[in-house]
Amino acid sequence: MKYLFPAFLFLLFSQVYSQETLRTIRGSVSDGQDPLKDVNISVKDTDRLARTDEFGKYEISAHEGETLVYSYVGKKTLEILVEDVTTFLNVTLKEDIQELDEVVVTKKKYHRTQKELRLAYNTDKNLIKTIHGIMDTRMMPSRVQIIYEKNINPSTVDILTLLRAQVPNILTPTNTTGLNLNDIQVFFRRGITSINTRTPVLFEVDGILLQQVPMFIDIQNIERMAVIQGLGALNKYGSLAAGGLVIINTKTANFNREPGKSTPYDQAKLRNNLFKKGDAIGLDDVTTPIYLQTLRSTVSFKEAKESYAQLEKVNGRSPYFYLDTRTYFQKEWQDKMMVEMITKTIEARYSDNPTILKALAYQTDEEGDYEASVELYKKIFVLRPHYQQSYHDLANAYRNSGKIERAALLYARHQFLMREGFFGKSDTFSNILNRDFNNLLGQEGEVLSQEKMFYVSDEDDFNGTRLVFEWNDGEAEFELQFVNGNKQYYTFKHTGFDNEELIKDEKQNGFSCQEHLIYDPEGIWQVNVNYLGNKSLTPSYLKATVYKNYGKPSQQQESRVFKLMAKNRNQELFKIKADGMLSVR
Repeated sequence: MKYLFPAFLFLLFSQVYSQETLRTIRGSVSDGQDPLKDVNISVKDTDRLARTDEFGKYEISAHEGETLVYSYVGKKTLEILVEDVTTFLNVTLKEDIQELDEVVVTKKKYHRTQKELRLAYNTDKNLIKTIHGIMDTRMMPSRVQIIYEKNINPSTVDILTLLRAQVPNILTPTNTTGLNLNDIQVFFRRGITSINTRTPVLFEVDGILLQQVPMFIDIQNIERMAVIQGLGALNKYGSLAAGGLVIINTKTANFNREPGKSTPYDQAKLRNNLFKKGDAIGLDDVTTPIYLQTLRSTVSFKEAKESYAQLEKVNGRSPYFYLDTRTYFQKEWQDKMMVEMITKTIEARYSDNPTILKALAYQTDEEGDYEASVELYKKIFVLRPHYQQSYHDLANAYRNSGKIERAALLYARHQFLMREGFFGKSDTFSNILNRDFNNLLGQEGEVLSQEKMFYVSDEDDFNGTRLVFEWNDGEAEFELQFVNGNKQYYTFKHTGFDNEELIKDEKQNGFSCQEHLIYDPEGIWQVNVNYLGNKSLTPSYLKATVYKNYGKPSQQQESRVFKLMAKNRNQELFKIKADGMLSVR
């Protein structure tokens, strides 16, 4: 197969990724409230070590691509991959509580990968799907009771009846008359009395956590259940599981298909989680920097320009000042000369910072200035040729700017590097790349030269509304809340504590991207975000691209960029109407 590539790409592909630059990384370590003294920080597989002082501060040197390991007695060990922009890392260590019921000397157990566990799930009845991935219950530190579908009496009325019949030591209401079925809780007699004598059992239903009994569950829809009465779940679930844990896998889970349909089950429908008005604040309610308040108080472009000149003297050392003011002059005054001047300032001062350049590229994407986006993503590609995200971003920029063949060639080049072992396969990002490539070939097939052949192995039959989220900082942690037309919600947690394997996958394969597919967009959907920080005191930028009628000839797309700064506040990002049109509050 013959491929043609833009000239600059030949130079990039011939580059050898170097790790010779030793960078100094500073930060602090806490338990979420107080600083931790004498935390051990080491560079994995080296003899470089450091410890935090009495204020929790530390300093250590590491190369890009190396892993920092944070360890402290009684806390869960944390590993962070050093990136090209890593300079500050303020981390929080979580409790590491484990139970030792008994000590048994056995042969060393073989730990299977998630891929191996997925393949074995249907035949190995000791496996259970959880929010943290598939777990082998035989590997857990405490006893796990498994209840299989075949052991459930078909005449069982509800989940409470099932628990009373199958699970020993459980305390359940014997009479639910007059009770709110959405607020029923159950307890184990042998609960952790030293922590809380009335800690309810935590339920997980197909990845959704509940502290109430899932009374909405159809008993005949349960595939298998795992019951943990001891402390074994605390390591993964924290204090929420102090009263024990019941994990339920249903036949119509989000990773399976709905009966009679070819579409996954809507995760928001799996539980009685209702979103209420006021549960998310608007972005306008978030604190605005003083320099933006000052600019917005001006009454003319001349006054705004003069105010900018004065504000730059004070805030000119911050890239976020330029990104914010660029957006201000673009949206408020539509002045191309001012916007171009600020853009050139950002490109010149932060030419070696891919996170700032990416935030700028997000802005040009939102504005539809795809030619400018191409040039920015080229620069990021040069800085990060070893990041798979670089191929995705540049290929999309080429496509959006009308350079269809260049986009296809770049996707094909990425596939070649995957086959040759230069890149690893990601459970998340490889699917996104394949979907984008398939969509490009399906939508733009007539534009591509006939003598070139492109092949993608995985078929993509998705038609609906597709949401793609990208963020500029690999350390960003957040929760995305998807509220469907019935005001039920599902939350995707992008944190190292809740989604450790995903974060490792992102760092190892160099991507910061997730997608969410809406097969039947009935009513008005709302998307909210709870920003949790990026281990520094800087904001992160989130780009959301909404594809209407994805996979159809009438496919359209729209991008919006959001600056995430205020932490631990559920903020409304946008709403999607039934016709796929996006609206921002």
